[in-house]
Amino acid sequence: MKNNRIHFFSIVLLLVVISSCKKDTIISNDKQVGTSKVTHFADLKLLGDPIMSIVKGAAFTDPGATASQSGAPLTVTVTGTVNTGAVGFYTVNYTATNSDGFPAAVSRQVAVLPSAEVAGVDLSGTYYYATAVATTSTITKLAPGVYATTNCWSNATTIACQFICADGTHIIMPSQATPYGTLSGTGTLSVAGALQYVVTIPEQGISGTPRNWHAQ
Repeated sequence: MKNNRIHFFSIVLLLVVISSCKKDTIISNDKQVGTSKVTHFADLKLLGDPIMSIVKGAAFTDPGATASQSGAPLTVTVTGTVNTGAVGFYTVNYTATNSDGFPAAVSRQVAVLPSAEVAGVDLSGTYYYATAVATTSTITKLAPGVYATTNCWSNATTIACQFICADGTHIIMPSQATPYGTLSGTGTLSVAGALQYVVTIPEQGISGTPRNWHAQ
């Protein structure tokens, strides 16, 4: 009787070991991996250029954006307006949400120019600060009449910003956010390459302060 009990317990133990070694079934498909639900995010694509410019008074035709989820189209919501009657920078936002509620977003910047860009105008290049030749900034053309500079301030403080220049001489710095506050201003570029920004940043107590740079 004792041997039978030992034999019985041995069988039970073997079954437990075999059962414990059996691998759990892992779910893996396009909707679930293990216990985690798979979500396919919205594929949101901007049509046209991310930075555009139009002339004041002209109509703005939005190239728009498209969105899809696993090949199925999604609705794109557009927010933001462009005031074609006022020179400045404007942002148009595009958003789409997938079936699980996860959003995707892209945006476009539209610059309204005071006039059409004069043919051949391009302020791109390297400029140096008036009192420190070793301090340089780079101006890059983003769109017709629209530029970005890596520094519009001085050798002591770097402030990047964007500006408008359609005629190659007169600069407009529309209101824009910077790490130092909201910046705005004007400027001029002489034939000799003297570049002067007149900058205002209310949060820093700066109002109409000239900053002198020169083309290299």
